Amino acid sequence: MGRNDVANIGVGARRAVPLQSRLGVTLLLAMLLAFGSEVLVWTNPVDREPLDWPLMLVAYTAVAAILLDLLVRYRVRDLFGTLLLTGVYSLLASLTLNPEAMLADLPRTLVTRIMGAHALLALEMVGLFLALTTGLRPRAGRILLVGGLVVGLAWGMWVRWFPAEAGYPAVSLPVMLAYGAAFTGVIVALRALLPRLGAITPEDLRLSRRGWLVVTLALAGLTIMRELQGAIPVTALLMVLPLLALCLVILWFRGRARGSTLLDGHLPPAPLAWGWLIVAAAGFLGAAVAGYNLPLLQVGEFTQLRLIGIGFTAYGLAWLPTVSLVLGVQAYLRQMQA
Repeated sequence: MGRNDVANIGVGARRAVPLQSRLGVTLLLAMLLAFGSEVLVWTNPVDREPLDWPLMLVAYTAVAAILLDLLVRYRVRDLFGTLLLTGVYSLLASLTLNPEAMLADLPRTLVTRIMGAHALLALEMVGLFLALTTGLRPRAGRILLVGGLVVGLAWGMWVRWFPAEAGYPAVSLPVMLAYGAAFTGVIVALRALLPRLGAITPEDLRLSRRGWLVVTLALAGLTIMRELQGAIPVTALLMVLPLLALCLVILWFRGRARGSTLLDGHLPPAPLAWGWLIVAAAGFLGAAVAGYNLPLLQVGEFTQLRLIGIGFTAYGLAWLPTVSLVLGVQAYLRQMQA
């Protein structure tokens, strides 16, 4: 194997793997994460300058490369490990990708947006990534269809009413659907290209030292740029960095040298069942239209917008303590058995 084969995109490969194979898988996850944060949570993508999007693509790709490396390196194979991975994503995103939206009103948005909305949508996007790489067998296809209907309905209601609460311009239905359809089209195109890019295994996604240097410098540079723009207050660093370190320490603590991962059986990607994908995408967009056109219903102190916000807040409050509690109980039981 030549030196260039080892150095390609910094992935520590044990065999020659085409660069485009690794990049294709990483880009698919990156676009899913961007879809979740930019469009579904709606961080006002309409207001981004055209030149912002290439920079955001680089940043999302760097974060996706880190998540895939951590997943393989620490043999993440269950829900609790995935919760930690998506927490790492949302915390990194708050400093590099969307600090204007995610750090707007600390400490409230630490729970509602960083640990809540963006972490939850990242969890859903990782699930969608796994579903797409299985090829959407009937069971996965049915789950995707139901999930698409639920998420689409909530997304339509959220985009219709949330911008006014967040101080963003109102979003028309055509604009909402245009962004949803554009991201969906790119994701589908990337998934269609994966089988043509060459075979790949989960182990091929581990970053080498050079790879870690590249992605770290990219994200550090973006963080410094955001800091110079005044988008990252010092209090944000004091809140976000300890939580990020905690998630990484827990991942390291529960990591295993060998064993299965979530990506086993997903790479190389299986042939895609296009029928299920088309139906799920149509159901998602149709439900979004229905949700957008629903009036804001008031039941006591609650509206559908507030209920979605309560769901984000509850998730943000619960997932990290739950993971810590479960892992603590598991460690205690292992000590008892020993």
